[in-house]
Amino acid sequence: MELADGILLDLLQNWPDRWSHPALVSELAAGRPLSVTLGADALDELAEEVLDGLLVPRSAATAARHLLAEGRFDLVDLMLDGGRLPLEDARQLKDDLADARLGAAGRATRALHLLARRAEQLELAHSWHEQDGTVRDLVELATTDESAFTELLAGWEDAATAAEDARGEALRAGLDRSRKDGEPPDRAARKLLEECLTAGEFRLARVLVHSDRAQSPDAAGPSGLARRPSPVRLRRYALADVLEWYRYGELGAAELHGWLPPEEDTAGRRLMDAFAELVLAGADVPPDPAPVRELVEALHECVGTAEPLVECEPLAGGVVSRLYCTGDHRLPPLGFFRTGIPLWVAPSTTEPPESVTSAPFVWLVPEWAGETPPAEGCGSLYADDLLRLAAPEPGGSVVPAAERQLALLRAVGPGLGVSGLLDAGRAGDGRGLELAGRGKAALQLSWFFDLLGLQPDSVTAEAVLYETGGHPLALRELLLTLCDRPEPRASGRDLRARLEAVREDTDWRRRAARRIQDRLPDVSVGLALHTALWLRSGGGRGEFDVGEFDVEELTDVLADLAGSDGVPPLVDLAAGVEPLVSHGIMERREGTLTLVANGLPELLARGSGRQSEEMVAGLLRQAREQADAVLAQVVVSLSQITVDTVDHYNTNLQRRLSEIATRIAEEEDRERRMTLNEEYLLLFDQLRQVGSLTRTAQEPPRPVPLGELIVRQSREAHLGSGGRDRYEITGADHLWVTANPWLLGQIFWNLFDNARKAIDATAAKHGFVDVTVTPFTDAEDRPWCAITVADSGDGIAQGVASRLNQGECLTTRNGSGQGVRIARTLTELYKGRLRVLPEPSPELSGAQIRIELPLTTVSTED
Repeated sequence: MELADGILLDLLQNWPDRWSHPALVSELAAGRPLSVTLGADALDELAEEVLDGLLVPRSAATAARHLLAEGRFDLVDLMLDGGRLPLEDARQLKDDLADARLGAAGRATRALHLLARRAEQLELAHSWHEQDGTVRDLVELATTDESAFTELLAGWEDAATAAEDARGEALRAGLDRSRKDGEPPDRAARKLLEECLTAGEFRLARVLVHSDRAQSPDAAGPSGLARRPSPVRLRRYALADVLEWYRYGELGAAELHGWLPPEEDTAGRRLMDAFAELVLAGADVPPDPAPVRELVEALHECVGTAEPLVECEPLAGGVVSRLYCTGDHRLPPLGFFRTGIPLWVAPSTTEPPESVTSAPFVWLVPEWAGETPPAEGCGSLYADDLLRLAAPEPGGSVVPAAERQLALLRAVGPGLGVSGLLDAGRAGDGRGLELAGRGKAALQLSWFFDLLGLQPDSVTAEAVLYETGGHPLALRELLLTLCDRPEPRASGRDLRARLEAVREDTDWRRRAARRIQDRLPDVSVGLALHTALWLRSGGGRGEFDVGEFDVEELTDVLADLAGSDGVPPLVDLAAGVEPLVSHGIMERREGTLTLVANGLPELLARGSGRQSEEMVAGLLRQAREQADAVLAQVVVSLSQITVDTVDHYNTNLQRRLSEIATRIAEEEDRERRMTLNEEYLLLFDQLRQVGSLTRTAQEPPRPVPLGELIVRQSREAHLGSGGRDRYEITGADHLWVTANPWLLGQIFWNLFDNARKAIDATAAKHGFVDVTVTPFTDAEDRPWCAITVADSGDGIAQGVASRLNQGECLTTRNGSGQGVRIARTLTELYKGRLRVLPEPSPELSGAQIRIELPLTTVSTED
């Protein structure tokens, strides 16, 4: 090595601009001397690059973006650590790297998922990638060096394609062998098999090879039902002549034979008669409602819709009606199956009124002329479409109603478009496709594509489902972008290429993410979601994680992100997780949680437009603002509750003192008067000043032994009844609740007071009150208790329980009507629930009230 080369190597080790040359980064990444890493022959190239850098200056940030585009995330990490980038460039590059890593992880997971689905279609035990590592390892590789992962993926794709080609040849050979007596398979069976192979539906293809076509599964999807043959080109004939022939069979055109509905096909005959009457009435005049009604009823009969009453309203040169289709279990659940879709019957030269065009609609053109109506979201029905509905099967048999319904939907579907099929009669209000079940979702989605006039393969359908997780709102946004004016009858390969083009589009992702997050109930749900997404993205560690977690882990991570300000008191991640599970964003597996294994988490993370940490910070601010507002309201409400409770307490005591004083004045027996006087003095001692009671009521909550509190209140109630009422309390021992003891006691004071009045109304010598406490755990395994208070009083009248549960104040037995209301308010103050049961107590025959309160765990040391 010459001295000049050695000097050059020494300079490169500490050269401040070394990171601005992408070709040097890989070699310097190992940290070894260049003389070891590179041969002597490469030194000239290095010198040239240094000179090139002097002539064409490049920043390190520019070099980093080249590496980022190539998927060399590990080298970008290295540049962030030691590249001496300007602060603003480093910050932006770090955000871009996080986005790129998340995108690479999503693309890798999606590709591995599709490989697994292809292996499943071929009924293979393992997918091709499984011999090279676990999903976690391969995703980690993609987030480190995406180019290396892409190279591996290309090999697996080749292996999958080879396996599918081999299986296709085997199935074709099997179809040839399945014919009896060596007869060649008929053209329809061969065509159907090729459709299945093209779509990647190898399971369905195997069923077709080993059975007659009539035995195809009901849920086979578009490939399982052949399209109805097109009628002859009727433009060669006058429509009036064709309809006359349909009605009387007197046209001698040979090519029209075979299209006449048989006599026993009453639905087909009725449709053609009704259509003929409408057309023969004249094309230049507005249609009359009567023939339109007959035509719509005939259409409903053809497609099997049981809709006896058809509304037809003449409007602006046409007639407005409504078209209904029956729900078919093989078809995707579309809105107008339930609500119908507006039907506009008018010549193509008559503009429909705004009341019709404000929502997707079907335009039935009764004359044979004109182009497709240009209205957006309009499905057109022309004469040839109606003739296709009436046409018999090739063998001359009657067409089933289901086949006619599919022909009708296929006729109007391309014109209605995605939003029209989804929204039906409610423009902009469609929620997407509600696809049922993982196994059936791809078939229903393939039907949806088919109604649009598209022919996707199974890989495309699975890719769309993976990308959106099958969530109806996400599906809607992707389908609107994917099917925005595609080529008619686009092949599966064309549609897959278009999907690849729009897959990384951020607009539909942001729309979908915004719509999904707008449907989430509250800030706790949003915090649970974005905390989980933060964990999934590595929680700032730069490691993509697809592992599991629990609510406690989410809470700890949220506390770390909240910092010194802490988590707002109203945030409950345990409650926030449940809506995410019900929305299909999270899954629960054996007590642990995980984000769903599809593209929905990536959509929500990338569609928000901000890093999950920023989203969490924003939601925490929102939660703190809400907590402050609620706390202020609680202070006001608690003050009012305290005043109401104290006032109610004293008012009831004063009423009872007044009653005793009256009885003392009227009592002649000296001993009885003395007993009443003692009772009066005992109650008078319980009467306290409002200020003193208020201070007691405003003491902070603390753990309270539930059993002792109920027993204490029952003793006071027993004395208040003059010893006549008996109280039985079971199950309350060793249970604790967190509350203000006096306020919690007022719940039972009010209920026992109501029970005493109800018992007095029966004139029984003794009354009975049973209090039963039953511990239980809620859906999150948190401890609660149910307290049932039942009495032997005269019960409650029918309908009163419902009114009390709705918050009404009902004055009964000379009371204030506030007792149950105050008891419910205090119960809700401690996060509990109170409900008046409508049925009487089976043991005591009186009223029953059920209270549910959360329990507190208290250690023996406390």
